[in-house]
Amino acid sequence: MTNTIFNKVLYIIMFIVPVATLPADIFPLYNIVRYVILLGCGITLFIALFKKRNELKFDKIDKTLLVLLVILFISTIFSIKPFVSIIGTGNRLEGLLMFCVYILTYYTAKYYFEYNEKIRKYSIFIIVFVCIIGILQYYNIFPIYHIFNIKHLSSYSTSTFGNSNFFGSFLSMVVPIFMAIYINNSKKRYLFFSGLTFLALIASLARSAWVGLAVASIIGLIYVVKNANKYMYIRTLHIICLFIVIFAFIYKSPEIFSMSNKLNSKIFQTGTDIYQTIENGELIDTTGSGRIGIWKMAIKLISFNPLIGFGPDTFAYAGAYYLPQDMYNCCKASGVIADKAHNEYLQYAVTIGIPGLFVYLLFIYKILEKQKDIFTNKITLLFSVAIIAYLVQAFFNISTIGVAPIFWLLLGLIQNDKFKSKIKI
Repeated sequence: MTNTIFNKVLYIIMFIVPVATLPADIFPLYNIVRYVILLGCGITLFIALFKKRNELKFDKIDKTLLVLLVILFISTIFSIKPFVSIIGTGNRLEGLLMFCVYILTYYTAKYYFEYNEKIRKYSIFIIVFVCIIGILQYYNIFPIYHIFNIKHLSSYSTSTFGNSNFFGSFLSMVVPIFMAIYINNSKKRYLFFSGLTFLALIASLARSAWVGLAVASIIGLIYVVKNANKYMYIRTLHIICLFIVIFAFIYKSPEIFSMSNKLNSKIFQTGTDIYQTIENGELIDTTGSGRIGIWKMAIKLISFNPLIGFGPDTFAYAGAYYLPQDMYNCCKASGVIADKAHNEYLQYAVTIGIPGLFVYLLFIYKILEKQKDIFTNKITLLFSVAIIAYLVQAFFNISTIGVAPIFWLLLGLIQNDKFKSKIKI
């Protein structure tokens, strides 16, 4: 009975949380629905695990995570805004409670999640659903906007995630998975899904996610070369050709499609950032949509409280109190309030301290270090490319409650040998 509860709750996290949102153009707190659902899932998982407390087991990786949890608690107790650190700030809502949900998701996925074919079917349905929404938004033909006369940013592809970068971080995990499946499976539908998700990824204009996909693709190519299978080479060529065609079509789309203008602008912006960096001999504050300025401020903030940080989700409060001029400059450069470091690793260092960041990285390292069969086992490859793509894009992006639970669930599943053994691709 308890295992059934675990599975149903994890189903909710996988299939409901990514789409459980309010229209971001109408409701500023569009994440509140997700937050309530995730808290409910977390409480349910905690109660179920408590009933099995005598059976619980913890390996070295889990013990590392428990150390991180202790650090999170200590940082919250001494936070500059304890209530914010517990609940989370604004629409981010990623305080101590949400980290507890992530950890519970990870643990139950690792030890109790059971595989069945419904997971594959539901996953594909949800992914296709959010991709279609994102693509329609970007082409400015999303029906809900026009039917209800909702004001929206032109060609701003957010799908159900409220932000194009969040949509991109989700897709950074999804696209490599479909690519890995097709490389190991000749079924053409996975080539179609690879193309559809790639199109959505380009539409998101999330450059961080593009970089994540690039790194995951390199790992995939190494896998193909090491296995030296001519059919894998052919299917890899299929993917490459399809992606080139999709990108070329988008880039050279007729002017009637605003998508081409947006993509051209993003590519031009990237070129400008690179040129300015070379010309100045250093990264200027406005580079990367103002990210460099935020990173510089984050590094300064770390020096004020390097051991335990300022408390989970308190980046904006710390910046406003200790570096008000820097905060103003960052807001001016990016056009939004810098409430996150726009780099998950700097975010950890600022909010829970350098030891907290070290423990988190150690936790991730121990998980990936165990995957010694990444280039020989297609299932390990499947999970690894998704996790690595997320970790890479996280260097330029922020964690969000619509995507992070999926990442933590994957961290658990990659260690769930029973679950992995039943996946057929």
